[in-house]
Amino acid sequence: MSGALRVTFLPSGQVAHWTADAYALLDLAEANGLTPPFSCRAGVCNTCRSTLVSGEVRYSEPPLDDPGPGQVLLCCSQPVTDVTLHLQHP
Repeated sequence: MSGALRVTFLPSGQVAHWTADAYALLDLAEANGLTPPFSCRAGVCNTCRSTLVSGEVRYSEPPLDDPGPGQVLLCCSQPVTDVTLHLQHP
């Protein structure tokens, strides 16, 4: 998968490669067996808010409430660069 963006999920350290099959980082996490908390899948509830340790993301749909500096909503974000995320536990 040369050129694919790497997404590292902490605290497990699991690494996944971003593909066009994933709509958002939440989908990628789930496709790799992770179970971060979520509710709306639309950037409204902030349940999937996680810490962006490094890298840059963009939102496919702007979230209703900005999650704040150093935070990202998994349900509607996509990586722009390699990213490291610290997932909240359900």
